[in-house]
Amino acid sequence: MKKIMLTLALAATTFSFAQQLESKIPANAQAVISVNGNNVFDLISLTDFDTNALGKEMIKEFKRENEDFNGLADFGVDLESKAFYFYQPSDSISYHSFILKIKDRKQFEAIFNMSSKNEIVKQGNVSSFTDHNTAIMWNDNILLFIGGDKSYSYFDEHKERLMGEFGGDDQDYYDVKKVVVAQWISNYSSKIFNYNGASILSNKNYVKSIDKNAEASAWINSYGELMGGVMGGLSYYMGGIRPDYTSLGFGTMNAHLYFEKGEAKITTNMEVDDTWKKAIKNIYKSKIDQSFFKYFNEKEIIGYTSVAMSTEAVLDEYPNLISQIYGGMLPDFKEEMEVGAELFSVLIDEEAVGDLITGDMLFVLNDLGEKEVTYTTYEYDDDYKETEVTKTKTEMNPEFTIMVGSENEKLLFKLIKLGVKHKALEQNANYYKLNLPNKTPFDLYAVIKDEIVFLTSSEKQLANIISPNPVSFTGEHKKLIRKNAAVMYLDVKKLLAKIPSEDLRRDEKKMFSFASDNINSVHYKTGKMKGNSMVSEFVVDTADNRENSLKVLLDFMDFMMK
Repeated sequence: MKKIMLTLALAATTFSFAQQLESKIPANAQAVISVNGNNVFDLISLTDFDTNALGKEMIKEFKRENEDFNGLADFGVDLESKAFYFYQPSDSISYHSFILKIKDRKQFEAIFNMSSKNEIVKQGNVSSFTDHNTAIMWNDNILLFIGGDKSYSYFDEHKERLMGEFGGDDQDYYDVKKVVVAQWISNYSSKIFNYNGASILSNKNYVKSIDKNAEASAWINSYGELMGGVMGGLSYYMGGIRPDYTSLGFGTMNAHLYFEKGEAKITTNMEVDDTWKKAIKNIYKSKIDQSFFKYFNEKEIIGYTSVAMSTEAVLDEYPNLISQIYGGMLPDFKEEMEVGAELFSVLIDEEAVGDLITGDMLFVLNDLGEKEVTYTTYEYDDDYKETEVTKTKTEMNPEFTIMVGSENEKLLFKLIKLGVKHKALEQNANYYKLNLPNKTPFDLYAVIKDEIVFLTSSEKQLANIISPNPVSFTGEHKKLIRKNAAVMYLDVKKLLAKIPSEDLRRDEKKMFSFASDNINSVHYKTGKMKGNSMVSEFVVDTADNRENSLKVLLDFMDFMMK
C-alpha cells in the first residue's frame, strides 16, 4: 500500500510540476511544442543516447567547457519531465521560449565557461545571463531560455524614434538595434519567468489537444494568424505588401508524435470554419469507385497514391474558396477576386467537366525494371578527330499504371480519334500507344474501359487491363483507400530491392542498407471531415524485431554519423 501511495504521489508531483511549467506560458501564445521526457526515456535509456554518435558529439562539445561532463544526465535538467517551447510574436520581436525543469542547479551552472560565468547576474535565488538576442533565467526549479527575431520592417519604420530614445551622437543604428533587442528580450524574459497571469491552461482548445501518450506534441492557436505573423515579417522583402491570412478560415491545429513497437506515427488535426467544412465535405463526399479494384493487385505493387473526390464539387466550390483565400490575403483586390471567381463559374460547366473527369484517381507503381536504350556519343582518336558512335546502356524503367474515373466515354473516344488523326496515338485492337519523344525511358499505353481511363507503361499490366477476366487481389489497402479521401503508400523494402546498388554513392548505400533492414513501409492518409476537423496521419512501419521505433531512429542517426 505504501508503494502504491508513493507511486501516486510521485505521479501527482510530476504532473503538477508540468502544470507549473505550463503556467508560465501566456494564454495568447501562438504555438506550443512539448516533449514528454517520461515517455521518451521509457523507450530508450540515457545510456542509449550517450553511447550514440549524436550523444557522443554533444558530450564532446560540453566537455570542452566542463571536463566533468560525461553524459546527458550531467546537464542538470530533469530529462524525465515535460519540456516546452512556445512562440509569441509581437510587431517588433518574435519571441521563442523554452521552459525546462531544473534537477541539479550546480550541474547546470557548471556548463558555463569562466567568461560566461562572469556575466551571470544573480538577484536573490534567480540567476540570469543575457546576450544581444538571447536571455537565460533559472532558479532551483525552472530554466527559461528565450531567443528573439527582430522585425526588419518595424525597426526601419521606427528608426528615428529608437535612435532618439536609445542612441547617442557617436552610435550607428546597427548598434542601437542590438541594444534595443537585448533590452526588450531581457524585459520579456523577466515577465515570463515571473508570470502569474492567464496561462495556456485556460485555453480549452489547448487543454483538449493534450495527449499524455504522445512522445511530443505541437499546438497552434490559429494557423491563419501564425501564417499572417510569419508572412508579415517577410513583407520587408515583398515591397511592403502585407497579406491578411486571418480570414482564410483555418483555425486551431495540433499534431502528435508517437514511437511505438512496429511503427512511428504523426497525427495532425486542423479545425476549419463552416465555409471550408461545407466545401471539403462536398468535395470528398464519395469513395473511390469499386471498379478500380478489379485492376488492383496488392501483391504486385511497390507503391500507390489514391484520391477520391468530386471534380464537379471542386469546380462548384472553387470560386468561393478562391475569393475567400485571396480576397482575404489581399483585401485591396477583393472586388477583383470576386469578379474573377464569378467569371470562372460562368465559363466552366461544372457538371460536364465532372462527367469527363469524376475525381477518382489511382496511381500505382507496379515495378522498377531495366531497359536497354541506345544513345549517341563521340570518340576521339590521337589527333582529336571526332567520330560519332552509337552505344547501348541499361536504365531504370518504371512500370506504372494511372487510373482516372470518367463517365463521358463518348467524348473521350472523340478526343482519342483526333489524337490518332494527328499521329499522337497509334490505334491497336483494344488499346492505344502514345507516340512519346525518343528519349522517354518507357512506352505508354492507353485504354478506356469500365468508365476508367488507363495509362500504363507496363505491357504486363496492359495485358491484364484488356483481358476479359483481369487478375486482382485486394485486402488491407482497399480498406485504407476506400476509408480515406487520399492515401500515399510506399513499400520501402520492395523499392530498395529494385535499385541496383552499383549506381549508389557510399553514403546512399549506407542509408539504403539501414532502411532495408529496419523499415517495411511508409504511408500517409487524409481522412474525411470529422465535424470541423481535417485529420491526417503519417506512419513509418518498422521491423518487427526492433524493440521500438524510437530506437530505430536513434540507431539510424548513429549509423549515418559513423
